[in-house]
Amino acid sequence: MPRNTHGNFSSEYVISEEVLATIAANAAKDVEGVARLGNRPADLYTTFKIGADASKKVAVTMTDYDIRVHVYIDLVHTAKIQEVCRNVQTAVKEAIQNMTGRVVTRVDVSVTGIAEPHAPAERPDVTAAIEP
Repeated sequence: MPRNTHGNFSSEYVISEEVLATIAANAAKDVEGVARLGNRPADLYTTFKIGADASKKVAVTMTDYDIRVHVYIDLVHTAKIQEVCRNVQTAVKEAIQNMTGRVVTRVDVSVTGIAEPHAPAERPDVTAAIEP
């Protein structure tokens, strides 16, 4: 377990998986081409484990030696999938490592959907208002 040994002060600290998931989610949302975080599919772990939440958009597995992250995203309709996923992997890994000092060994990205393009705002029909 990491130890803080600053001066005469010594303590152990633990970073929760929820905190790591929040860091990963924020980093992923900031990547160009990501419309929003996607829905995580239910799996056996979340189905049978009491208190596990399948609605979380990021799955984190943490051991004493490494951190593994799985991010679920929806892309904008014009995004290049490979490029955006690579950028999400880099952003998530760097954000967690910079904020925690812990090693991220794996970042998996699942694209769960493509966001619909926004429909152009409807224009009023001005021809009906003009009388011949």
